[in-house]
Amino acid sequence: MQSHMQKLLRHLCFTGGKSLFSARLPVLAVFLLLSLTALANAAVTPAPLPRPHGKIAKCFDGDTIKLTDRRTVRLAGIDSPEMDHGKTKPQYYAREAMEHLAHLAQGKEVRLVAVDAQGKDRYGRLVADVTLPDGRSLSDIMVHDGAAFVYPHSDLTPRLQERLRKLQHEAIAARRGMWAHLLTLPAAKKTYLGNRESMRFFPTDCAEVQHIKPRNRVFFGTLMDAFMAGYAPARPCNFWPTVK
Repeated sequence: MQSHMQKLLRHLCFTGGKSLFSARLPVLAVFLLLSLTALANAAVTPAPLPRPHGKIAKCFDGDTIKLTDRRTVRLAGIDSPEMDHGKTKPQYYAREAMEHLAHLAQGKEVRLVAVDAQGKDRYGRLVADVTLPDGRSLSDIMVHDGAAFVYPHSDLTPRLQERLRKLQHEAIAARRGMWAHLLTLPAAKKTYLGNRESMRFFPTDCAEVQHIKPRNRVFFGTLMDAFMAGYAPARPCNFWPTVK
């Protein structure tokens, strides 16, 4: 027995012995386009989180929190300078970012909004847009205040990523938080090469750029250009200054 979809396609494609190249072709094309669009949207439509509420017990840095129920949550769509993990010195503005997040959220009841198709990162941490009781997003606030930068990922909803990019543009233009100092450093005047596929960028003299396919290469004349385009720093050949 034919499925409903098979019957519909047959009806669209063949009428009175005519082939696919009949007057039904435009109708079929529209049908297929709508189907593909629906599938693309579904690919980044996250499932609701099973426990969407919690209370913040600790802030590990400027982008990761621990709830009182022991769940660890990564704030969706952002990254902040790395703290000292016992092996290296903390990066510039890492402590300020952590303290800013703690001031905003420590001890607060929060809501976890699903915005990531996978729901977790490779370390097993939940990925969510964490909102305060007044409805404000912690990711939004951290980017707006210059305490974190946009960290794009294909699993995140386009709406969230576009929202964060706009906030980053404003923060950079106003030189808020880390931007006031970071964009005055020698590294800010160097050139960078982005990977259009991963949305990460490297210093042009980094050996890793050789692995970027030519069609995916994006040149940035300055550090600010790379951040304004919504790209995030790659881990290899990290240029970020450390705290002395």
